[in-house]
Amino acid sequence: MKKKLLFSLALCASLLMGATQAKAQSKLDVPPLDAELTELADEVIAQQISDPDAANKSFTKLFRKMRNNKEELVSAGKYFLSKKVYPCAKFCADGAYKLDAQYLPALMLGGEVYMTFKDYGTAGQRFDEALLVDSTLTEALELKAFVYKNVNPHVAIEALERIKRLDPNNFEADKDLGDIAYNMGDYKKAVKHYDPYYKGTPVDSLNERSLENYMNSLYATSSFVKALGVLKVIEPRYPNNLVFKRMNFICNYENYDLPATEAALSYIRDKQFADSLYLYLDYAYASKYMKEKNDTANAILYMEKAVAVDSSRTSAYKDLSSMYQMGRDYDKAIGAYTTYLAKLGEKAQPTDLFQLGVLNFYASQNATGDAKTAYVAAGDTVFARVATEVPDSYLGPQWRARINNIDDKTPLDNVRAFYVEALNRIGDNEKAKSAKLESLQYLAWYALQKDQNDDALKYSEQILQIDPQNTMASQIKSFLERFSGQQ
Repeated sequence: MKKKLLFSLALCASLLMGATQAKAQSKLDVPPLDAELTELADEVIAQQISDPDAANKSFTKLFRKMRNNKEELVSAGKYFLSKKVYPCAKFCADGAYKLDAQYLPALMLGGEVYMTFKDYGTAGQRFDEALLVDSTLTEALELKAFVYKNVNPHVAIEALERIKRLDPNNFEADKDLGDIAYNMGDYKKAVKHYDPYYKGTPVDSLNERSLENYMNSLYATSSFVKALGVLKVIEPRYPNNLVFKRMNFICNYENYDLPATEAALSYIRDKQFADSLYLYLDYAYASKYMKEKNDTANAILYMEKAVAVDSSRTSAYKDLSSMYQMGRDYDKAIGAYTTYLAKLGEKAQPTDLFQLGVLNFYASQNATGDAKTAYVAAGDTVFARVATEVPDSYLGPQWRARINNIDDKTPLDNVRAFYVEALNRIGDNEKAKSAKLESLQYLAWYALQKDQNDDALKYSEQILQIDPQNTMASQIKSFLERFSGQQ
């Protein structure tokens, strides 16, 4: 069974018949119908549409002639199956089964016939019975795997693994195992099975859909270089395959081959496919690539397209907010991030909330009047909540100080209080030197403006202990020492 089996009755039946016949093993062979029985069978086939009653009479006559001969029943059943006359094929298969329930050709025919009626339970039972007679019957294992592949994958896996034990070079079984693993979301295992299938099968015989699954699995397991190697072989054979173009673009981006990424982007840039065929992944990666190029406008454009394609992705709104922030459109950045937090719901952590405060901080820097007041209030509310919910972190009070420091010429008591709290939380944390310096510098400047010279000198000396070359602290200390000397 070397072809892709489709789910139409006609094609399914013809492929199954071809698969069984291709094996040409004597234990499944039956003599062909003799001339007389073939003539009667052809009468049934010719009459089934034009004169159903006559067809029934002809089939009854045929069946009576062979009802006690299991070989003839199987031969007639196969003949009817090949002609897509499924009810007659079923009647013959059931008749042969009643004569000998351990007759392999009858069991296999019965399984194939019941598959055409989508009675997968009975079909699987027939193949199981055949395997009880001959546990090495590869044909039964293959068809059993096909029956259960989408119904009970674990049973299909067991059958396919038995095939591999019997025939290690059965790469079609590797393909089916890969398909099952892919459908179950086990991409690592899918790659494990697709690898030998790809290596052991002639390129012209590879199944396109399974190759798509293979590429998606390599992407999911971050095997980008390996995927590019496979794509070099298969993509030229499928010039209109969107999945292969997508993977070529994404894997080149992940491999940081920007010239190749630029070339591969053409499938999106040139709109080579209908809009409805593009996925979130296409536009999200296009946005990432544009961000890499510092092309902010297109980075935003593609991220907006990504969200439009799939608005259910929570993280998409965080990424979109980041793109708006890059373009300094803080109102849209805040809007997208607010949606992100709403979608997170109860899963939102203080670290998630923190970014909303940061966006309001940046928005406030170039705003004036009521707009500035609104941004400051919104950001301060966020940072106050972070300060409360994460009491051992200095970030909450530090950012409250930053966003409330709205006048760099006037020392503000609330800003000073926030920096004092930040210092208390920092303590001896060696990893927070820059935050400590920021706090001390404001406190030193505040004290100097308030004529609190002792405090100004104290904070300046603490700054110089951390940063001996600090210009501001050096100047304050020098000034205060001269001022003290003049007194």
